[in-house]
Amino acid sequence: MNDRIREAVVLAAGEGRRLRPLTTFQPKPMLPVANRPVVDFVIDALFECGIDHVVVVTGHRSERLLTHLSARYPDANIDFVVQESRLGSGHALLQAEGYVGDTFVVCNGDNIIDADIVSKALERFSVTDSVATVAVASSETPEEYGVVVEDNGRISDIDEHPVQNEGYLVNAGVYVFDSSVFDALRRTPSHEGETRLPDVVHYLDGYVSSVIVNGGWLDPSHPWGLLSVTETLLARLETSSISDSARIHERAIIEDPVVVGDDCDVGPGAVIGPGSCLQNNVCVGANSVVERSIISTDARVDTCVVLRDSVVGPGAHIADGVVSPGGQANVIIEGRLYTDRRLGSIVGDRAEVGANVTLSPGSRVGAEAIVGAGTTLHGDVRERVEVTH
Repeated sequence: MNDRIREAVVLAAGEGRRLRPLTTFQPKPMLPVANRPVVDFVIDALFECGIDHVVVVTGHRSERLLTHLSARYPDANIDFVVQESRLGSGHALLQAEGYVGDTFVVCNGDNIIDADIVSKALERFSVTDSVATVAVASSETPEEYGVVVEDNGRISDIDEHPVQNEGYLVNAGVYVFDSSVFDALRRTPSHEGETRLPDVVHYLDGYVSSVIVNGGWLDPSHPWGLLSVTETLLARLETSSISDSARIHERAIIEDPVVVGDDCDVGPGAVIGPGSCLQNNVCVGANSVVERSIISTDARVDTCVVLRDSVVGPGAHIADGVVSPGGQANVIIEGRLYTDRRLGSIVGDRAEVGANVTLSPGSRVGAEAIVGAGTTLHGDVRERVEVTH
């Protein structure tokens, strides 16, 4: 356990563009995995390690984070600082200067971490004479992260754009710094208008240590990541978690493991398959099938619907007979092609999908968009747009 460092900064200002349309109206750290916002896992891990003061740097849709965390942790010592302009993760940390003391933990607010990761980083920092410690993890997709170049536990570089992508350790987004990081960040040049926190490694006056933390780090940075991380967390449950206030028809089928939140209504003949989460006040109509999918709060799924490998945003409406068959898809996000990803469809907040629509694998319906009845949708529909054929 940690006997020395009691403060932490959680970086939660990002827009989460790769997860649009799910982040149109809410920040990425508020997206649900296993029916809990990602940021809750981070805050819980910090408190479990003896942190008693947390500074949360917010930005995109900051009021959602403030409202949620204030309600969930009413007695905790949490300060909120707003990054008014999105100028990178390093710039975000600079906003916390003056709120923390000599040494502190820094965590990304949009990755799942556990207390073991935080405690290992704290321990490594405490037994070295380094000016910073970075938690690193092995990854099958190192091109997605800053690849760590290290020798004997000393970090010499964090390469944001590696040419090769085999056998690398990646930055897991948990750091321990002393207050010299703020001056170092001011010396760190920006890249395409953003000051990136990993770049500060080159500008700290001293060496940076690393600690390997495989196991407790999960990153839901893409729509298929939300689903796979949820599936991983649900697999750790011995049985399904169903709220006492949920109404499950006696002829509905619940296949472990799933999570069903408060005030949900699952109709006769409906099947909620493994890896699925219904948040609060979700309605799933008769004879519908939901498999390995996330249905967000206040969403309505009518009768004879099939949803596989899909995410439905808060307040969305999926009408009778809609089919999202799931499977493998090629998806373009932020100009980059991702091939052969397991992804059905993504339906944004308060969108409406009309009766008997087919949502092809990888299709995305923007927030408050309308897809007319009988349409077969390939690709994307922008927010607040109506598609009728």
